[in-house]
Amino acid sequence: MKRSLVLALLSMVLAVCSAPSVRAQSALFAGLIKNKGYVVGSPLAASGLMRLDADTSWTHIGWNHPRIFGVAVDPRDARSMYLAAGNGLMHSPDGGRSWKILTGWEITEPQDVAIDPNAPDHLYLATPYGVWRSENGGTTWIESVEGIPFRHRYTQDVQVDRTKRDRIVAATSGGIYISEDGAKTWRLAAAENVPIYRLDQGVADPNVWIAGAGKGGVLLSNDNGSAWRAARGVDGKTAIYGVAIDPTDSRRMAAGGWNTGVYVTANGGRSWRQQRKGLPVAHIYEVAFDPDHPGRLYAATVEHGIFRTDTMGRTWDYAGMYGTLVFDLTFLPQPAN
Repeated sequence: MKRSLVLALLSMVLAVCSAPSVRAQSALFAGLIKNKGYVVGSPLAASGLMRLDADTSWTHIGWNHPRIFGVAVDPRDARSMYLAAGNGLMHSPDGGRSWKILTGWEITEPQDVAIDPNAPDHLYLATPYGVWRSENGGTTWIESVEGIPFRHRYTQDVQVDRTKRDRIVAATSGGIYISEDGAKTWRLAAAENVPIYRLDQGVADPNVWIAGAGKGGVLLSNDNGSAWRAARGVDGKTAIYGVAIDPTDSRRMAAGGWNTGVYVTANGGRSWRQQRKGLPVAHIYEVAFDPDHPGRLYAATVEHGIFRTDTMGRTWDYAGMYGTLVFDLTFLPQPAN
């Protein structure tokens, strides 16, 4: 009897050891600059697009660039990468080995880039002077600001509704604007005259949206952006620079800004906790949930590194990148082998 039990246990151990490891489907990317202690005129430390490969180990991808504001990949091929950079929209067809600028002199300093997953040749850029769109993969561009007043055209973030082709949501200097026709026309959805810095849409429940506002705290929507409300429990006088919804559970959300630490909720925004303990500074510029590890959250502090928590902020682990300012922190699919 004992011998048969030992053999059974040994068989189980061998099965576990011989089973192929599960490869993470996504990787964490950061657009950042190493600026702490920088002296004007000295060589620029490795900055630009970085990928997290281990606990604190990052790989620099592409050019040494001081301004990478946003990154996206083609849903048909994760090797096809797009960067919203200080000098325009950059594209790599081969996972970052070679790059080409797709925009001309009229488009500089795009703050974000988004791809319509239902029409992947349709690209959208958030720029300081409005939204631009391309319907041919970036070959040509069209200024797309009809319906957005001139004073509100500074656009920090642009997101495509993953459930409906041509439905675009933009975070502008004067509120949240929505387009139903691929950015050809826009209408104000919420927060008129309030600067909006970041947007995110739920994956598990795409009807859920979150927005980070300047002097407006956090705004939430549960009806796919038709109506928005202020999140109770988040300081409404605080500028929120980063927001995120857990792809595995849309009730889990996070937000962070200047001197806020990280606000977290696990009940869809009915209540929030402000988590500061364990972080070296309370200044947060970006947050992102790991789609491969439910509840795992990353937060980018200002110049003190990126931190990870599996306890919704009760404890934090250092994840590298000390001395950096992170403009974008996002998980993207990894290319298939």
